[in-house]
Amino acid sequence: MTVPFFKEILTEPALRDFVSLSLDRGKIDAECLDLVMEMAHGNRDLHINHTNVPENYSHKNAFKFDFIYYKDARWVRVDDLFTLKNSYSVRLGWNKLTYSDMNNYIKYWIESGHDMVEMLELYSRQPIQPESLFNGIVTLKNPRYSPSTYLVAANPTKQRKYQMMGVVWFEEKIYCYCKEVSLQSDGNVDNDSWVPEYKALMVLNKKKELEAELKEIQKLLETSQDQNIVKKKNEISRELQNVSQELAGYNLVFRDGVYSLE
Repeated sequence: MTVPFFKEILTEPALRDFVSLSLDRGKIDAECLDLVMEMAHGNRDLHINHTNVPENYSHKNAFKFDFIYYKDARWVRVDDLFTLKNSYSVRLGWNKLTYSDMNNYIKYWIESGHDMVEMLELYSRQPIQPESLFNGIVTLKNPRYSPSTYLVAANPTKQRKYQMMGVVWFEEKIYCYCKEVSLQSDGNVDNDSWVPEYKALMVLNKKKELEAELKEIQKLLETSQDQNIVKKKNEISRELQNVSQELAGYNLVFRDGVYSLE
């Protein structure tokens, strides 16, 4: 895998419109990889399989392909995942991403103004650690899919096609797969649409938001008894009570720090 070889292949007129490039076996240096990454396109696939990549490698286009497979992903950092936009699938083999990194990725996904990737797969020998992976994130566990499926909802103010993410650990891999939330044409709920779970997550997120607001108001009241602040506290308390009553209509169980829709 030499620079002249890659220049010859990637500039060959007959191959100019290739849709998939696969590198298999051997080693590749940063200069050769740069030539490949410069060919990034939303309609192209890049698979690097059984090929050693420099561990300190980095390129702004590394995650701008449609279907990505990096078997040696030790060089991948969580900031690289933040550059994903409208990709179909990303598969990472041997990697150094931590649960803290994935927690930051999920938080970034929640607030993203665009769809990032439909399916993200990471090799991981350790089962999901919910307390680390979902720290600070409202999560819903639903045995309707599998005992280890955790659901997360995107910020509803963002214009996205995929508003839900399912996270599951299976056969030494963590899968983060996204799904559209929609009703059938007759207005009924599709059994596989995640609509019930989405609605429950929206209420749970609202409860979390109100509890945070109430906490801040109570701090203000420790130093001031301004009637406007008191009035605001009462409004939030009433709204929080209404949300709690709405939650009671869902068959939710709080177990091991995570809500479950039974």
